[in-house]
Order: sequence, then structure tokens, then C-alpha cells
Amino acid sequence: MANNMTSNSNTWQENKDDIIMLANRSDKNFVLELPAGRYRLDAGRRMRTLRSILNISQVKELLQQGSLVIEN
Repeated sequence: MANNMTSNSNTWQENKDDIIMLANRSDKNFVLELPAGRYRLDAGRRMRTLRSILNISQVKELLQQGSLVIEN
């Protein structure tokens, strides 16, 4: 079955503008309640994720507090 697939048959194409690095700049670990489930983001760590995560209220609050930042 995989042999019949072409490079254009992907069901999801990554748009580089939609991908961000979200970094935990605090000294606390956070458990983010995301639609797909919980995600633990430890102090000093970062995650590669979709920009749509910025629509989640918990993430918005942590960004406003300065605990989370978006890296380039």
C-alpha cells in the first residue's frame, strides 16, 4: 500500500509559519491541558508546536505572566 503513495498524497502539509517554539522560562514545571491531552513542559524546556496553541486560555495566561515565551 505504501508503494502506491506519491509525495503529494500527504494528508497534512506543515506550514512553517504555523510552527512555533514555546519555551518555559520559569523555574516551575507546567502541565498544559491541551485538546489532545496533558503535556508536561518542565522548567527551562521548550516544545515545538502549532501556533494554534496560543488560543488556549492556560497558555495565554502563562505567556502574559512571562512564564512562557515564543522563541524564533
